[in-house]
Amino acid sequence: MSYSNAQYSLYRRLPPWLQNLLVTHAGSKRWKHENAEEFQKKVSSLLAIQSYDTRRIKEYQREKLTSVLLAAKSTEFYSKILPARSQIAADPFSTLLTLPVLCKDDVRSNFKRFINPSFGGKLIQHGTSGTTGTPLQTIWTQECIDMERALIWRQRKQTGLEFGKEWRGMLGGHQIVPLEQKKPPYWRVNKHAKQVYFSTYHLTPETAPGYREAMDSFNIKAIEGYPSVLYAMAYSFKKSGLDFPLKGIYYGAEPLQDFQRELISEVFQCYVWDYYGLTERVASASEFECRNGLHESWENCILEIVDRSGNVVPGGEYGELVGTSLSNIGFPLLRYRTGDMTRFLPGECTCGRSSRRIARIDTKREDLLLMPDGSLLSASNLTFPFKGVDNILESQLFQDSAEVVQVRIIPSTEYADSDGEKLVAGLKDMVPESVQIDLIKVKEIPRTKSGKFRFCISTLTGSREQ
Repeated sequence: MSYSNAQYSLYRRLPPWLQNLLVTHAGSKRWKHENAEEFQKKVSSLLAIQSYDTRRIKEYQREKLTSVLLAAKSTEFYSKILPARSQIAADPFSTLLTLPVLCKDDVRSNFKRFINPSFGGKLIQHGTSGTTGTPLQTIWTQECIDMERALIWRQRKQTGLEFGKEWRGMLGGHQIVPLEQKKPPYWRVNKHAKQVYFSTYHLTPETAPGYREAMDSFNIKAIEGYPSVLYAMAYSFKKSGLDFPLKGIYYGAEPLQDFQRELISEVFQCYVWDYYGLTERVASASEFECRNGLHESWENCILEIVDRSGNVVPGGEYGELVGTSLSNIGFPLLRYRTGDMTRFLPGECTCGRSSRRIARIDTKREDLLLMPDGSLLSASNLTFPFKGVDNILESQLFQDSAEVVQVRIIPSTEYADSDGEKLVAGLKDMVPESVQIDLIKVKEIPRTKSGKFRFCISTLTGSREQ
């Protein structure tokens, strides 16, 4: 649901009880699909094969990688890069390593050339702004969607959370409660999935008691969300002298900083679980009950770690994570740079799984923005308006006043004023009316001293440009 179209304009005028019905209706399709026998068989299969030894893992990946490479051979982008089909089948792993490492710009500028014309199933186009601030369109198949969701189900089951059996909260970027609403309830309910969507836009120390009362009334056992939003909730609770014991907190989409983890764990008195995934569906990894790094989802991807030149680094060294999807044969992305920095952890895991492990992602930190009423807004929430805007190469949010958010953009040669107007309108719809959005065209967005990109910088919450 877009936050500036007619559909949302109607939604925001409805009473909360009717909004709840619409939220339940909208979520019921996904819930019915994931609760169906076929999807649950996939979850059960992933639970069963996670104990495969290294030999069986390689056998599984060899078969999947061969299929993906052969599918890629049918695309315009890879048709002349990949060797003969017989050579691919003979040694898919070596074939993969001969391919160039992709970056986001490669996909942006060659988007149609990555589409597999021989794929007979439905292709689903999806937009992502990403946390790098560079918009991108990607394509999913139903298989790669189901695989990612089944991996999430597996992780939740392994760490004590049963979807549909216990109530859980969600703190995402969706404007589930209209900004103009000034009184609770600041949440909406998906009854089928036993899921409560809490507004991240109304969180303040003053409203925190109402959130806690709602969590208590629904008997919430776990919360999922962006780290910066989870931190904003924990911060608001702490300021109000509140806590709320949970079975677990689950985060993704952005790195979790140590100071955030400490406060979230303190307020909610539970462990904070990491799941790593990308909208591009080329890389995923899960933290399990062993709490010993993130296990590579070898059933769904092949991970590599490379240096700045794209060369694979020696085992255990720090570098950029590169992923290859094993489930998306409709839009195969091979050796795709994620922009995330990590390393493979040495030795075997205490849990007995043979899958490789990576350290937690510790780059792309996103800061919180301070709103005039004292609430903290996750910068990830503000990535949504970028998804529908073309012709912007890079963007960055900057704030040194609670009343103004500066949006720095690098326009492409096709950029038109209407692109900027659309972006500003979308952003204004996501922040309080008193916040001014200033759009500024720049030729370059400076990196930090260590060469890292920062999507959001707020001097009011402690971050700096360098």
